[in-house]
Amino acid sequence: MNAQHRAIWLTILNYAVFIVLLIGVATHAGFITVIDHAGQQLANRVTNPTMTKIMLTITQSANPLSLIAVTALIIILLISTRQWRWGLFVGLAGGAASLLNLIIKLIIQRARPTLPHLIEQGGYSFPSGHSDSSIAIYGALILFLLVTQRSRWWRTTAVILLTAFILSIGFSRIYVHVHFPTDVLAGWFLGWGHICVLWLIARRTWLKNSLAERQSAGRGRS
Repeated sequence: MNAQHRAIWLTILNYAVFIVLLIGVATHAGFITVIDHAGQQLANRVTNPTMTKIMLTITQSANPLSLIAVTALIIILLISTRQWRWGLFVGLAGGAASLLNLIIKLIIQRARPTLPHLIEQGGYSFPSGHSDSSIAIYGALILFLLVTQRSRWWRTTAVILLTAFILSIGFSRIYVHVHFPTDVLAGWFLGWGHICVLWLIARRTWLKNSLAERQSAGRGRS
């Protein structure tokens, strides 16, 4: 299975899981309640003052202004290293995620958990915007590293750290009681779905020449 086929199947899988969660939330399905209860119980088990400080810091690092600043910084760094095509990829990933997330929130209008919120948070709950946007932005960065970095050690280390950060952002939203676990799961699957679709488009358009040059350079070194 080549890279394009893998991306297509990943797109289908991510959006399929998201749609199942969306339908479940919209119809108040029993499995949604089970997942939400189990996830919140897990968060409750690790609740303590130190963990609360950590989770508050993590969740605030992924608020809209912070993510806009991070995205801008990533784009600037990519442009400064003559990787403007990947800068466009990251920018589109973050922008598309935010826009689609807002639209879905307004359609579903799921209320936030009734547990006492540890931070102030308005708006609707499903899907989690922090989870969706963070996996779209940092996921785009992960894809950039996987495609462009030659050092396996550096590539693996960066991917592990970024993945851990994405997961911790999602968990923090459950911990501070502003999202249900299914909101977070839906955000992750929706966000990675964005990345897969964008990759399918980009590799045939603005990233096509860049990828071809890299493949040629790789063959020349072998």
